[in-house]
Amino acid sequence: MAEIVANFNTSTTFMSHRSKAYKSTSEKTPEALVFLCNFTRDNGPVLLDDREDTVLHLLATNGNKIALESLLRAGLLSDDLLMTKNAHGNIALHEAARFGHREVAEIMLSRKPELVLERNNADETPLYIAAEYGQRDVFEVLEGFKSDCMMRTRDGRTILHAAIDGERYCMFYFQFSLYTD
Repeated sequence: MAEIVANFNTSTTFMSHRSKAYKSTSEKTPEALVFLCNFTRDNGPVLLDDREDTVLHLLATNGNKIALESLLRAGLLSDDLLMTKNAHGNIALHEAARFGHREVAEIMLSRKPELVLERNNADETPLYIAAEYGQRDVFEVLEGFKSDCMMRTRDGRTILHAAIDGERYCMFYFQFSLYTD
């Protein structure tokens, strides 16, 4: 019985810390950064939610540039972890592209430029995601890293399809003007 209680307490403590880590990825305070450093040091790249997101995915989603730089500089997140995929096959760069976090995308690409070519489960690259969500600043960064703007998903869709389907008509115009000048 004592062993069951000990396991429950350990499990409950980890779940509590995991929830706090999830929340800390969106907070840009010194306390949140210290917690994230300690959590990552103690637990490594654990999954924080049902989508199988890691601390890295959530830092990209929330645009927490300071925490990302700090964890990378401290060696708590490695360049190899930048390739970690969640349940949808997205790497953290897909999330930075979706939410328009240019600086976060630049940090990741400066460390591992080949991230720009990574495809998720739907066969979408970060460039495709940036077009779909109308994130022009991130689109420009990704385009500058030799992203394949002519790539197609399994069903033959291009980044122009993504921009139009997402009703990102300004992105469509911007993309079209890139290749007609």
